[in-house]
Amino acid sequence: MDSADRKKEFILTVEKYRDMVWRICFRMLADREEARDAAQDTFVRAWQTLHRYDSRYSMATWLGTIACRLCIDVLRKRRLRLKIETETAGCNGNTSPDPGAYTERNEIENLLQRTVRALSPMQKAVFILHEIEQLPAWEIQRISGLSAVQIKSNLYIARQKVRKALIKEGIQY
Repeated sequence: MDSADRKKEFILTVEKYRDMVWRICFRMLADREEARDAAQDTFVRAWQTLHRYDSRYSMATWLGTIACRLCIDVLRKRRLRLKIETETAGCNGNTSPDPGAYTERNEIENLLQRTVRALSPMQKAVFILHEIEQLPAWEIQRISGLSAVQIKSNLYIARQKVRKALIKEGIQY
């Protein structure tokens, strides 16, 4: 396959998986601009490392792996930046939106987003991939690089934290 054909095939791949990659990035980062940047970076990195793609695995798994790892990096940098800003400015770092401005459904979604945002990067990745993207455990294992036991542990802890936050607000989970 020549270079022009590879480019055309990759453009089709981007079109096919664009929404999936953006959803993963948005769910993990909870910020449209950062999600857009991370999704774009995912496809740039995929193009740059296309020669390492293992066709035994699905393209969705490979792109999901790249997206998750990029988002985890962004989250780690964000936490470090927030910690530095909090220490230097003396602010509390609370950027939660006012839930009174939303309908009941939006309040629940907002609570869920805040709760998921507070999870560790790996808990967040596993929770989003399993509960929201509904990927099977083997695919999450491939994407995250975690063992089955680590996935179950992170998912259990994430579910407990989400359940606790929902119950605290009087919402049955």
